[in-house]
Amino acid sequence: MVLNLDARQRAMLEAMGITVWLPAPPMPAPDVPQAPETPVASAAPAPLREAVARAPGIPEPPVEAPAAPVPSAPAMQQRAPAPAPVPAPDPAPSAVRQDSAARAPRSYVQHPAAGPAGEPGVGWRLGRPQKVYPDAGGSEPMPAQGGWLILLEPPANPLPLSPAQKPGPGCAQTALEGDAARLLDNMLRALQLQKHPRVFSAALHRAPADAAQPAEPLQPALEALLHELRPDCVLVLGLASARAVLGRHEALGRLRAEPHRIAGVPTVVTYDPNYLLRAPQAKAGAWADLCHALAFTQAV
Repeated sequence: MVLNLDARQRAMLEAMGITVWLPAPPMPAPDVPQAPETPVASAAPAPLREAVARAPGIPEPPVEAPAAPVPSAPAMQQRAPAPAPVPAPDPAPSAVRQDSAARAPRSYVQHPAAGPAGEPGVGWRLGRPQKVYPDAGGSEPMPAQGGWLILLEPPANPLPLSPAQKPGPGCAQTALEGDAARLLDNMLRALQLQKHPRVFSAALHRAPADAAQPAEPLQPALEALLHELRPDCVLVLGLASARAVLGRHEALGRLRAEPHRIAGVPTVVTYDPNYLLRAPQAKAGAWADLCHALAFTQAV
């Protein structure tokens, strides 16, 4: 039996390893337009590549490009492109206002605010002095100098007190009332000042804001009073009074710790009795301040 095999069939048989013996080579096939040839895959067997190359009109299989080596993890991290930055959303107008307000410098208002430079205590006026213990000293003549001057700020709107709440005639006579007056009396009696003939007190009043006349500085009036009374020590009660008298803006703790002098007279700053009623833990510090002031009077 004669097998009439064309070139394609013979190439397939040769690729399968079957040898075909033919008496004579077939006649060349007529010219047929061929498709563009592509390189034979490097992995195909050599007989198949030769058969496909000799067979007309059969397109060769596409060449598989060699697989690129997979880079290691460090190399991938180095060559990995950085992710594009994601634009942040525009903040809301309210958030922008809050952030701007947080970065803006804060301004602190001091109460009470001191006056211009060289005029401390503007906006305050000094009341008339009075003896704290009028009966102290008995009938003996009062010395011309020495003793104490207590400066304090009375409450702006005192509550009405019953007769039982008002201090008795033997209590310290100051602008304070009620429990604050009794507490101050106990503090002064602990220093035996109820027997001292020269213990004075003067109240500091805030000048009304709508006053027709311009406010005068407190310092000249205070210096004139000190020259008149000539005390050995000035005791200032409370933060507002201390700032008005000294023309300073520091906290009460700083003013208590520093030594002061007004017109050459040693001055001691301590707590206000109304504050001590609300904060009994500060009474020990107030007693230390009183002992400090007592040392000035005993050193004279």
